[in-house]
Amino acid sequence: MYPISVRLGAKAAQGLNDAQSVLDSLQLHLTKQQVNDVTKKVMEGTSHVLDYLGAVASAHPVAQMVVTVLTGVVNMELTRHENNAHIVVVHATMMNTVYHVGFLTEVQRTIEEDVNGKLHTIVGSMAKTIGEFGAFVDAYHTRWQKTYKVLFSAVHRKKLEHFSKTFEQHREELNEMRKTLTQLQLTTIIDNTSKILSRLQFLDQDMKAAEEFVRSNGGPDAVRQNPELVDKVAGMVHEKATAGMKETLSQGFEELLKNQTARYLKKLESVQDAVSASRVAILDRLNEGPHKLIEDRDLQSMWQSNQWKAIVKGRLLIEGLHEHYQRQFHTSSGRHEDAWTLQFFSRVMYHSAIGDAMDDDGSGYISVSEFNEFISARNSLNGWTNPQWFAFWACGWYNNNTWYHHRIKQTIQEIEQSVHSSTMPDRSQKSWLLVQDIVKSLKILVLVADVEDVTVTSGIPHQLRRLQEEYRTHEEIKIAKNLAHFGSHLTDRISIHCAVGDSRIELHVMPLLYLLMVHLRETVSKMVHSSYVEDADLIAMEELATSCIAVFVAFEDRMRELIRGWRSEGKDIDKQVDRYADGLFKKCYREANVYENAYESLRGGIFGEDHTMPRHLTPHGSRRSREQSVHVYEKAYESLRGETGSDDRTLSGHLTPPGSRHSSEQSVEELSRNMAALSERLKALEMQMSASPFGFDFLRRIVQMLFGW
Repeated sequence: MYPISVRLGAKAAQGLNDAQSVLDSLQLHLTKQQVNDVTKKVMEGTSHVLDYLGAVASAHPVAQMVVTVLTGVVNMELTRHENNAHIVVVHATMMNTVYHVGFLTEVQRTIEEDVNGKLHTIVGSMAKTIGEFGAFVDAYHTRWQKTYKVLFSAVHRKKLEHFSKTFEQHREELNEMRKTLTQLQLTTIIDNTSKILSRLQFLDQDMKAAEEFVRSNGGPDAVRQNPELVDKVAGMVHEKATAGMKETLSQGFEELLKNQTARYLKKLESVQDAVSASRVAILDRLNEGPHKLIEDRDLQSMWQSNQWKAIVKGRLLIEGLHEHYQRQFHTSSGRHEDAWTLQFFSRVMYHSAIGDAMDDDGSGYISVSEFNEFISARNSLNGWTNPQWFAFWACGWYNNNTWYHHRIKQTIQEIEQSVHSSTMPDRSQKSWLLVQDIVKSLKILVLVADVEDVTVTSGIPHQLRRLQEEYRTHEEIKIAKNLAHFGSHLTDRISIHCAVGDSRIELHVMPLLYLLMVHLRETVSKMVHSSYVEDADLIAMEELATSCIAVFVAFEDRMRELIRGWRSEGKDIDKQVDRYADGLFKKCYREANVYENAYESLRGGIFGEDHTMPRHLTPHGSRRSREQSVHVYEKAYESLRGETGSDDRTLSGHLTPPGSRHSSEQSVEELSRNMAALSERLKALEMQMSASPFGFDFLRRIVQMLFGW
């Protein structure tokens, strides 16, 4: 066994033991926050298993099948803001099962080759179950509303029990294989999964009442097929049953899982970061010099000549590029075809834009990995050279943004005009009002990016104009193709990353929103021409609106990520927001209340005013998000206050949070006291002024000057 495998194996075993301790101590009833805390601890405990399996797979390729699919499933799970305790328990069982693939390190290579076919069957079957479990979890979280949880609860339980038993079965198969090859028994680390699953309950009185209502009305299958009963169930959990929800419920969970699996596989592609056996090769190249890590040969020589390390300041990099290409172009015979790009390297006004395109974390420094990723993105554009790629990001990208901004604005105005100039029969009035509300709110939300509504054409080299057009065509084809996998229904950040083919939403938000608005225009046009709102069209409207919400939240989340980095570096946040990505985040940062109101209106119109959205569809700065955060701290305060024996008495002001119930009561009392004191002072002042030669006219003029009365 390799020493690194021993160390990683010990860490993995300890992590699984820690996870088991957490699961064994679970209470019967769990609050939402407790579930999230447990999830965090279990994920921390089981994360070492991935590192261990990566080391195992480097020596035993048969294990790579499991590592590849498991990495994607775990990475997706780590991105979730909210979880389910039952899913976390089965997740721990899954990690325990795959941990035991590590027994291969105890098997001699010749013996392993003799049973290679059998091993492939066992490991392949396990990888298939892991993928199916990941698809189930994704389907569960994609339909986040409580109404789904109530009406699909029995199906969810059966599915989780099935996965738990299947993982245990895979473990037994591994056990039999190990006994055959090594005469040793597998050690049980995580056990009694079934007992833990059977005793767990989520503390939500509304959902309990809804489940009782479902039982008294013929059970989940009967209720799912009755739209009126679905409306009642949704109302009981403070939600609004959307047209899409009713359609999905009527089709059943298996149909939902079937449709969602195709989307899940697409999402899985974007998050899979399989452990590679090339780590040693990377270290070897690093020992030869940081420039060896640069994948492009031409730029590798530039990096070496400047003697840069693995990270370089953005300004220095662009100056180095300028010198490199200037020398290269001047030594070529005749005028170089890319000589026109030199103006974008030589003019400082473009340096920030080029740097931001490469600078993923907004630090002002470019790492080797950031540089390689930026250069490799050019490969999808046939015939483009590196100088052209840099020139495009210097100016062309922003020019394209202005082009898209104008078209988005124009498209939403056309939609708005169609909606307001058309009438619908009485039977479609309610749906048509919802369509009008959606369009009204989207008009604000889709223009969140701060872009000048002017398309600059004068002074732009014709070569750059050609690149701009080519890039727009390339982006639209790519995004449209990816959107087709999701039916233009984006529900989380991962699906958005899949749609644009990148994790940096700011670089692709404009073409994405433009294509969503084109879909919206087509949907509204269909309704207007048919003079009736079909359920399918209303569902399409709801899904497109949800996609726009998801894009807005991802855009705002990305801004918050950058701000956290700038704050930790002690930078001026206002200045950074104004300049990063040509100030794309400026409106979102400075006019947050405008977009918050549009978001709240859109959310309320589709999902209901009282509905609590999941974190991945809730902006960080929204009123509802702040209220939820404040509520958590107020509950903790009230609990601690009660434990100190202060339940029935009022604490002094410096020990009372401003938003708490007791603070509000104190505020009223304090206001009454202050008003009484002010009244007494006014009476005394009246007596003084009556004896004064200036009188009340003088007092009135003083008050007017001070308060504008």
